[in-house]
Amino acid sequence: MIRAVLTMMVREGCESTFEEVWRNAMAAPVQGSLGQAMMCDAEQRRLYVITGDWESRDALRAFERSAGRQAMSAAFEPLRESASKQVLEIIARA
Repeated sequence: MIRAVLTMMVREGCESTFEEVWRNAMAAPVQGSLGQAMMCDAEQRRLYVITGDWESRDALRAFERSAGRQAMSAAFEPLRESASKQVLEIIARA
């Protein structure tokens, strides 16, 4: 299992729209997804971290090439100032 971790700084005033775009995109089930979560920093409200657990790297790659993912990225683009991504292998859970 792997976890994708996206860290994004959203443009000032775009927080609600950003959250709505993400919720709408995650409304439909995604093949290979084991769950997604959106978090924000209570003190730096424009800083978001989105995590997604995936069955495998292949499942994540298939999603990354999908039309749904491309549409979501296009909707996010004007709302964010910066973004970074890490893909990590989950090796233990408690």
